[in-house]
Amino acid sequence: MFEILKIKRFKTPIQISEIDDKIVSEVPLTITLNGEELVTLLCSPAHLKELAVGYLTAEGFIDSSGDVNSVLFDEKANIIRVNTRKEISEAVINKKRIITSGCGRGQSFYHWSDFENCRKIESDFKANANAILSLMLEFQKKSLVFMETGGVHSAALSDDKSIIAFFEDIGRHNAVDKIVGEIILHGGEIKDKILLLSGRISSEIVIKAVRLGVPIIVSRSAPTTMAVRLAEKLNISLIGFARGTRMNIYSGSQRIII
Repeated sequence: MFEILKIKRFKTPIQISEIDDKIVSEVPLTITLNGEELVTLLCSPAHLKELAVGYLTAEGFIDSSGDVNSVLFDEKANIIRVNTRKEISEAVINKKRIITSGCGRGQSFYHWSDFENCRKIESDFKANANAILSLMLEFQKKSLVFMETGGVHSAALSDDKSIIAFFEDIGRHNAVDKIVGEIILHGGEIKDKILLLSGRISSEIVIKAVRLGVPIIVSRSAPTTMAVRLAEKLNISLIGFARGTRMNIYSGSQRIII
């Protein structure tokens, strides 16, 4: 996830020294879908199958594990070849894309109608506010690559007691896609889970969460206005600035036990 490179460090007063520094790794990953090249993502070189399957799920090409026929990794070429049981038309693949605010990518296969047609989250799950803050502290401590390099985002899946899946990546969308891929590939109940994030909550992140079925999103950072409005519409509890002893609840406060 990182390499050690020699760099020059400057400090005031005028002082320069050569040191070894840990630099986060970045690689291109090409995803093919049913033999057709679909996209190349810039990402961290770990959990690439989860990333590919999560990306395809979040983008609407895969709905469940039953859609996936095979996932093969060509390590030499850094290509993930995904084959699905259902045929995906060229028109769907080539539909108009949206320019996104994501890290490691510039456009998405979302269409504006995707924001209107998503199903609302139907979950009675509730989480204790103090438990959420404790989870965020545990989440922060798990970010080992960030502690070493300062160059990655993190995403985790949790119940209201512990973290059950955790991924880091140079892209905040990639980290979430790895969570999605983990669930699609390995299974697990989602309706009583919390998505924990280190970065900004944008509308794309909300769409990924609702496609996965997660009722609560929590981040150390801020949401966008579109993310808040979308979360309200889709019945997602959205929490930002969850740090130390405080957090902001932007939508779905009925799920948070005070």
